[in-house]
Amino acid sequence: MRIQSGSRRSPASEVGDDADRGLVGQIPDRELHDRVIRFLTDADVRSGHRAEDLLDGAELDRAERFSRFLARRYYRDRLMRGFRYSRLVVPQSPAHAVVDSSEFEVILGVCVLGSLATAESVGELALRSLLYHPPEHSWWTDLLEYERAFFLQLATSENRMGTAVPQKNVSATLRSFSSSMPELLAALSSSVPKDHRKTGEATLLFSRTHQGRIYVAEVDSNTAAVFGAIDGHRTADEIAALCSLSREENRRILATLSNIGSVVLPRSETLE
Repeated sequence: MRIQSGSRRSPASEVGDDADRGLVGQIPDRELHDRVIRFLTDADVRSGHRAEDLLDGAELDRAERFSRFLARRYYRDRLMRGFRYSRLVVPQSPAHAVVDSSEFEVILGVCVLGSLATAESVGELALRSLLYHPPEHSWWTDLLEYERAFFLQLATSENRMGTAVPQKNVSATLRSFSSSMPELLAALSSSVPKDHRKTGEATLLFSRTHQGRIYVAEVDSNTAAVFGAIDGHRTADEIAALCSLSREENRRILATLSNIGSVVLPRSETLE
């Protein structure tokens, strides 16, 4: 496997009517902090019937505007980082421009900041915008699929919890490309390779660790098979049998995938 890395004021005195102040004053600081964070990052929470427990009408409107500002800033930054190579090719139509579009406004209405679902919606919107003005390069689609997969790692902060069987992590994804992506990215870093030719296929695994480190790994057929066999139901031994691998080789591959955040393994004793 070849890897590329990649002083607080009490809110009770400021929110709601007398009844709401009494309710907020009963909430422990940590819980109140968590509620405010969820309120600002989750559109479903802001639209729920308990939103007024934290803020009154005018403050709700201000918080809604601020939450949209946060989301635009968050996704603009990650689109700039995730789609940086395509920006070299079509600088007049950068992916991050979609955050100012009417389509992105729709996404904001259901946005959960850092969720895979919202990241997928934003990534798809960026992809469509870039495919609308395609340059005449045979590798363009491969490049955009690579950047979308990388963007999903940047924009997703969800992590899978461990269970009794191996599971894929939330944003981990396996993609096959008809171009040699390491060569293409290297060429794009120095200039725009208008005559770059496809020199080989590549199967890449994109993942993000719990600490936020992103990996793009070129995997062999056995590793790809093991990752593909993980469905949240099969045990490690069942995965080994399905992939026709020895127990030891399968455990080695699972350990490697776990190290780069692609899969979440159960406690070691449950794999014995």
